[in-house]
Amino acid sequence: MTQETLLSVKGLSRSFDTQKAIEEINFEIQRGEVVALLGANGAGKSTTLNIITGNLTPDSGEVLICDSNITTHPKQAKSNLGYLPDTPPLYRELTVREYLAFAARIHGVKKQNLTESIYHAIEVCGLNTVEKKLISNLSKGFKQRVGIAQAIIHNPALVILDEPTVGLDPIQMQDIRELLEELSKNHSVLLSTHLLAEAETTCNRVLIIDHGFLLLDQTLEELNQSPSNRKETKRVKLRFYGCPTIDELNAIPGCESVSCSQYGKYICRYSDMQFIQQVQALSLEKDWQLYEMGSISGSLEQVFLDLVMRDSITPPEA
Repeated sequence: MTQETLLSVKGLSRSFDTQKAIEEINFEIQRGEVVALLGANGAGKSTTLNIITGNLTPDSGEVLICDSNITTHPKQAKSNLGYLPDTPPLYRELTVREYLAFAARIHGVKKQNLTESIYHAIEVCGLNTVEKKLISNLSKGFKQRVGIAQAIIHNPALVILDEPTVGLDPIQMQDIRELLEELSKNHSVLLSTHLLAEAETTCNRVLIIDHGFLLLDQTLEELNQSPSNRKETKRVKLRFYGCPTIDELNAIPGCESVSCSQYGKYICRYSDMQFIQQVQALSLEKDWQLYEMGSISGSLEQVFLDLVMRDSITPPEA
């Protein structure tokens, strides 16, 4: 079965004055995926989301939503996009139903489909008991649900949620996680968060961004691959000044995949120690200038800390 690409991010870069916010971000999201965008504060998550949603123009690169360019064809692209920013765009003086009717009209839902669209959003987001209440009287958890409801009111293919559980108590967070699981049945979801537990419980793939660079793009299944397999898969972080190509590393015996490469930083999955030996030998032979090699443990937290928290990214000297 052929996968359908709903979001394609190609070579996104953006600077503010002389400060690089993101550089050469590339990834895709297929129909049915729930993908977490992880990163510490200031990593570049918000800039990436603002470009994807059409709120910021990139210096270079493009974003395609269901094959429509968000910059050159924004109306068509946004018709397939639902978005919940970190602060839900709610009108507190309206009831839930009134607000969703307003959101539906803004999103271009046809009059004959209005009632059905509102009913569907209320059902999916569990708002039946509060639909006639003023939004100002709702708990923070229900306000988040209303924010998600407005993001799906027009039945978009792709839903982007920016920190949807921030500030919620544990019970409210669990409610939102269950809601995200329900959303994944009919939508693809890109979830921005800095909560690793949230990513592990709600998503099937993770993107890790730091200092404006995409450092990792892997499924949780790959990250947590069972050591009971016939050949145990291990991961290693490699950093070079000479920057070999991904194809060169993939061609080394024992290499299973190379997930990313930014400024000489690679995460390689391998099943044979011959790979490590060959990397060291080829680094000398081809002048790749290997200067760091370290194993990465299996949990998402360990991978994240190893990639993001240990040190800053230092580009190679020209």
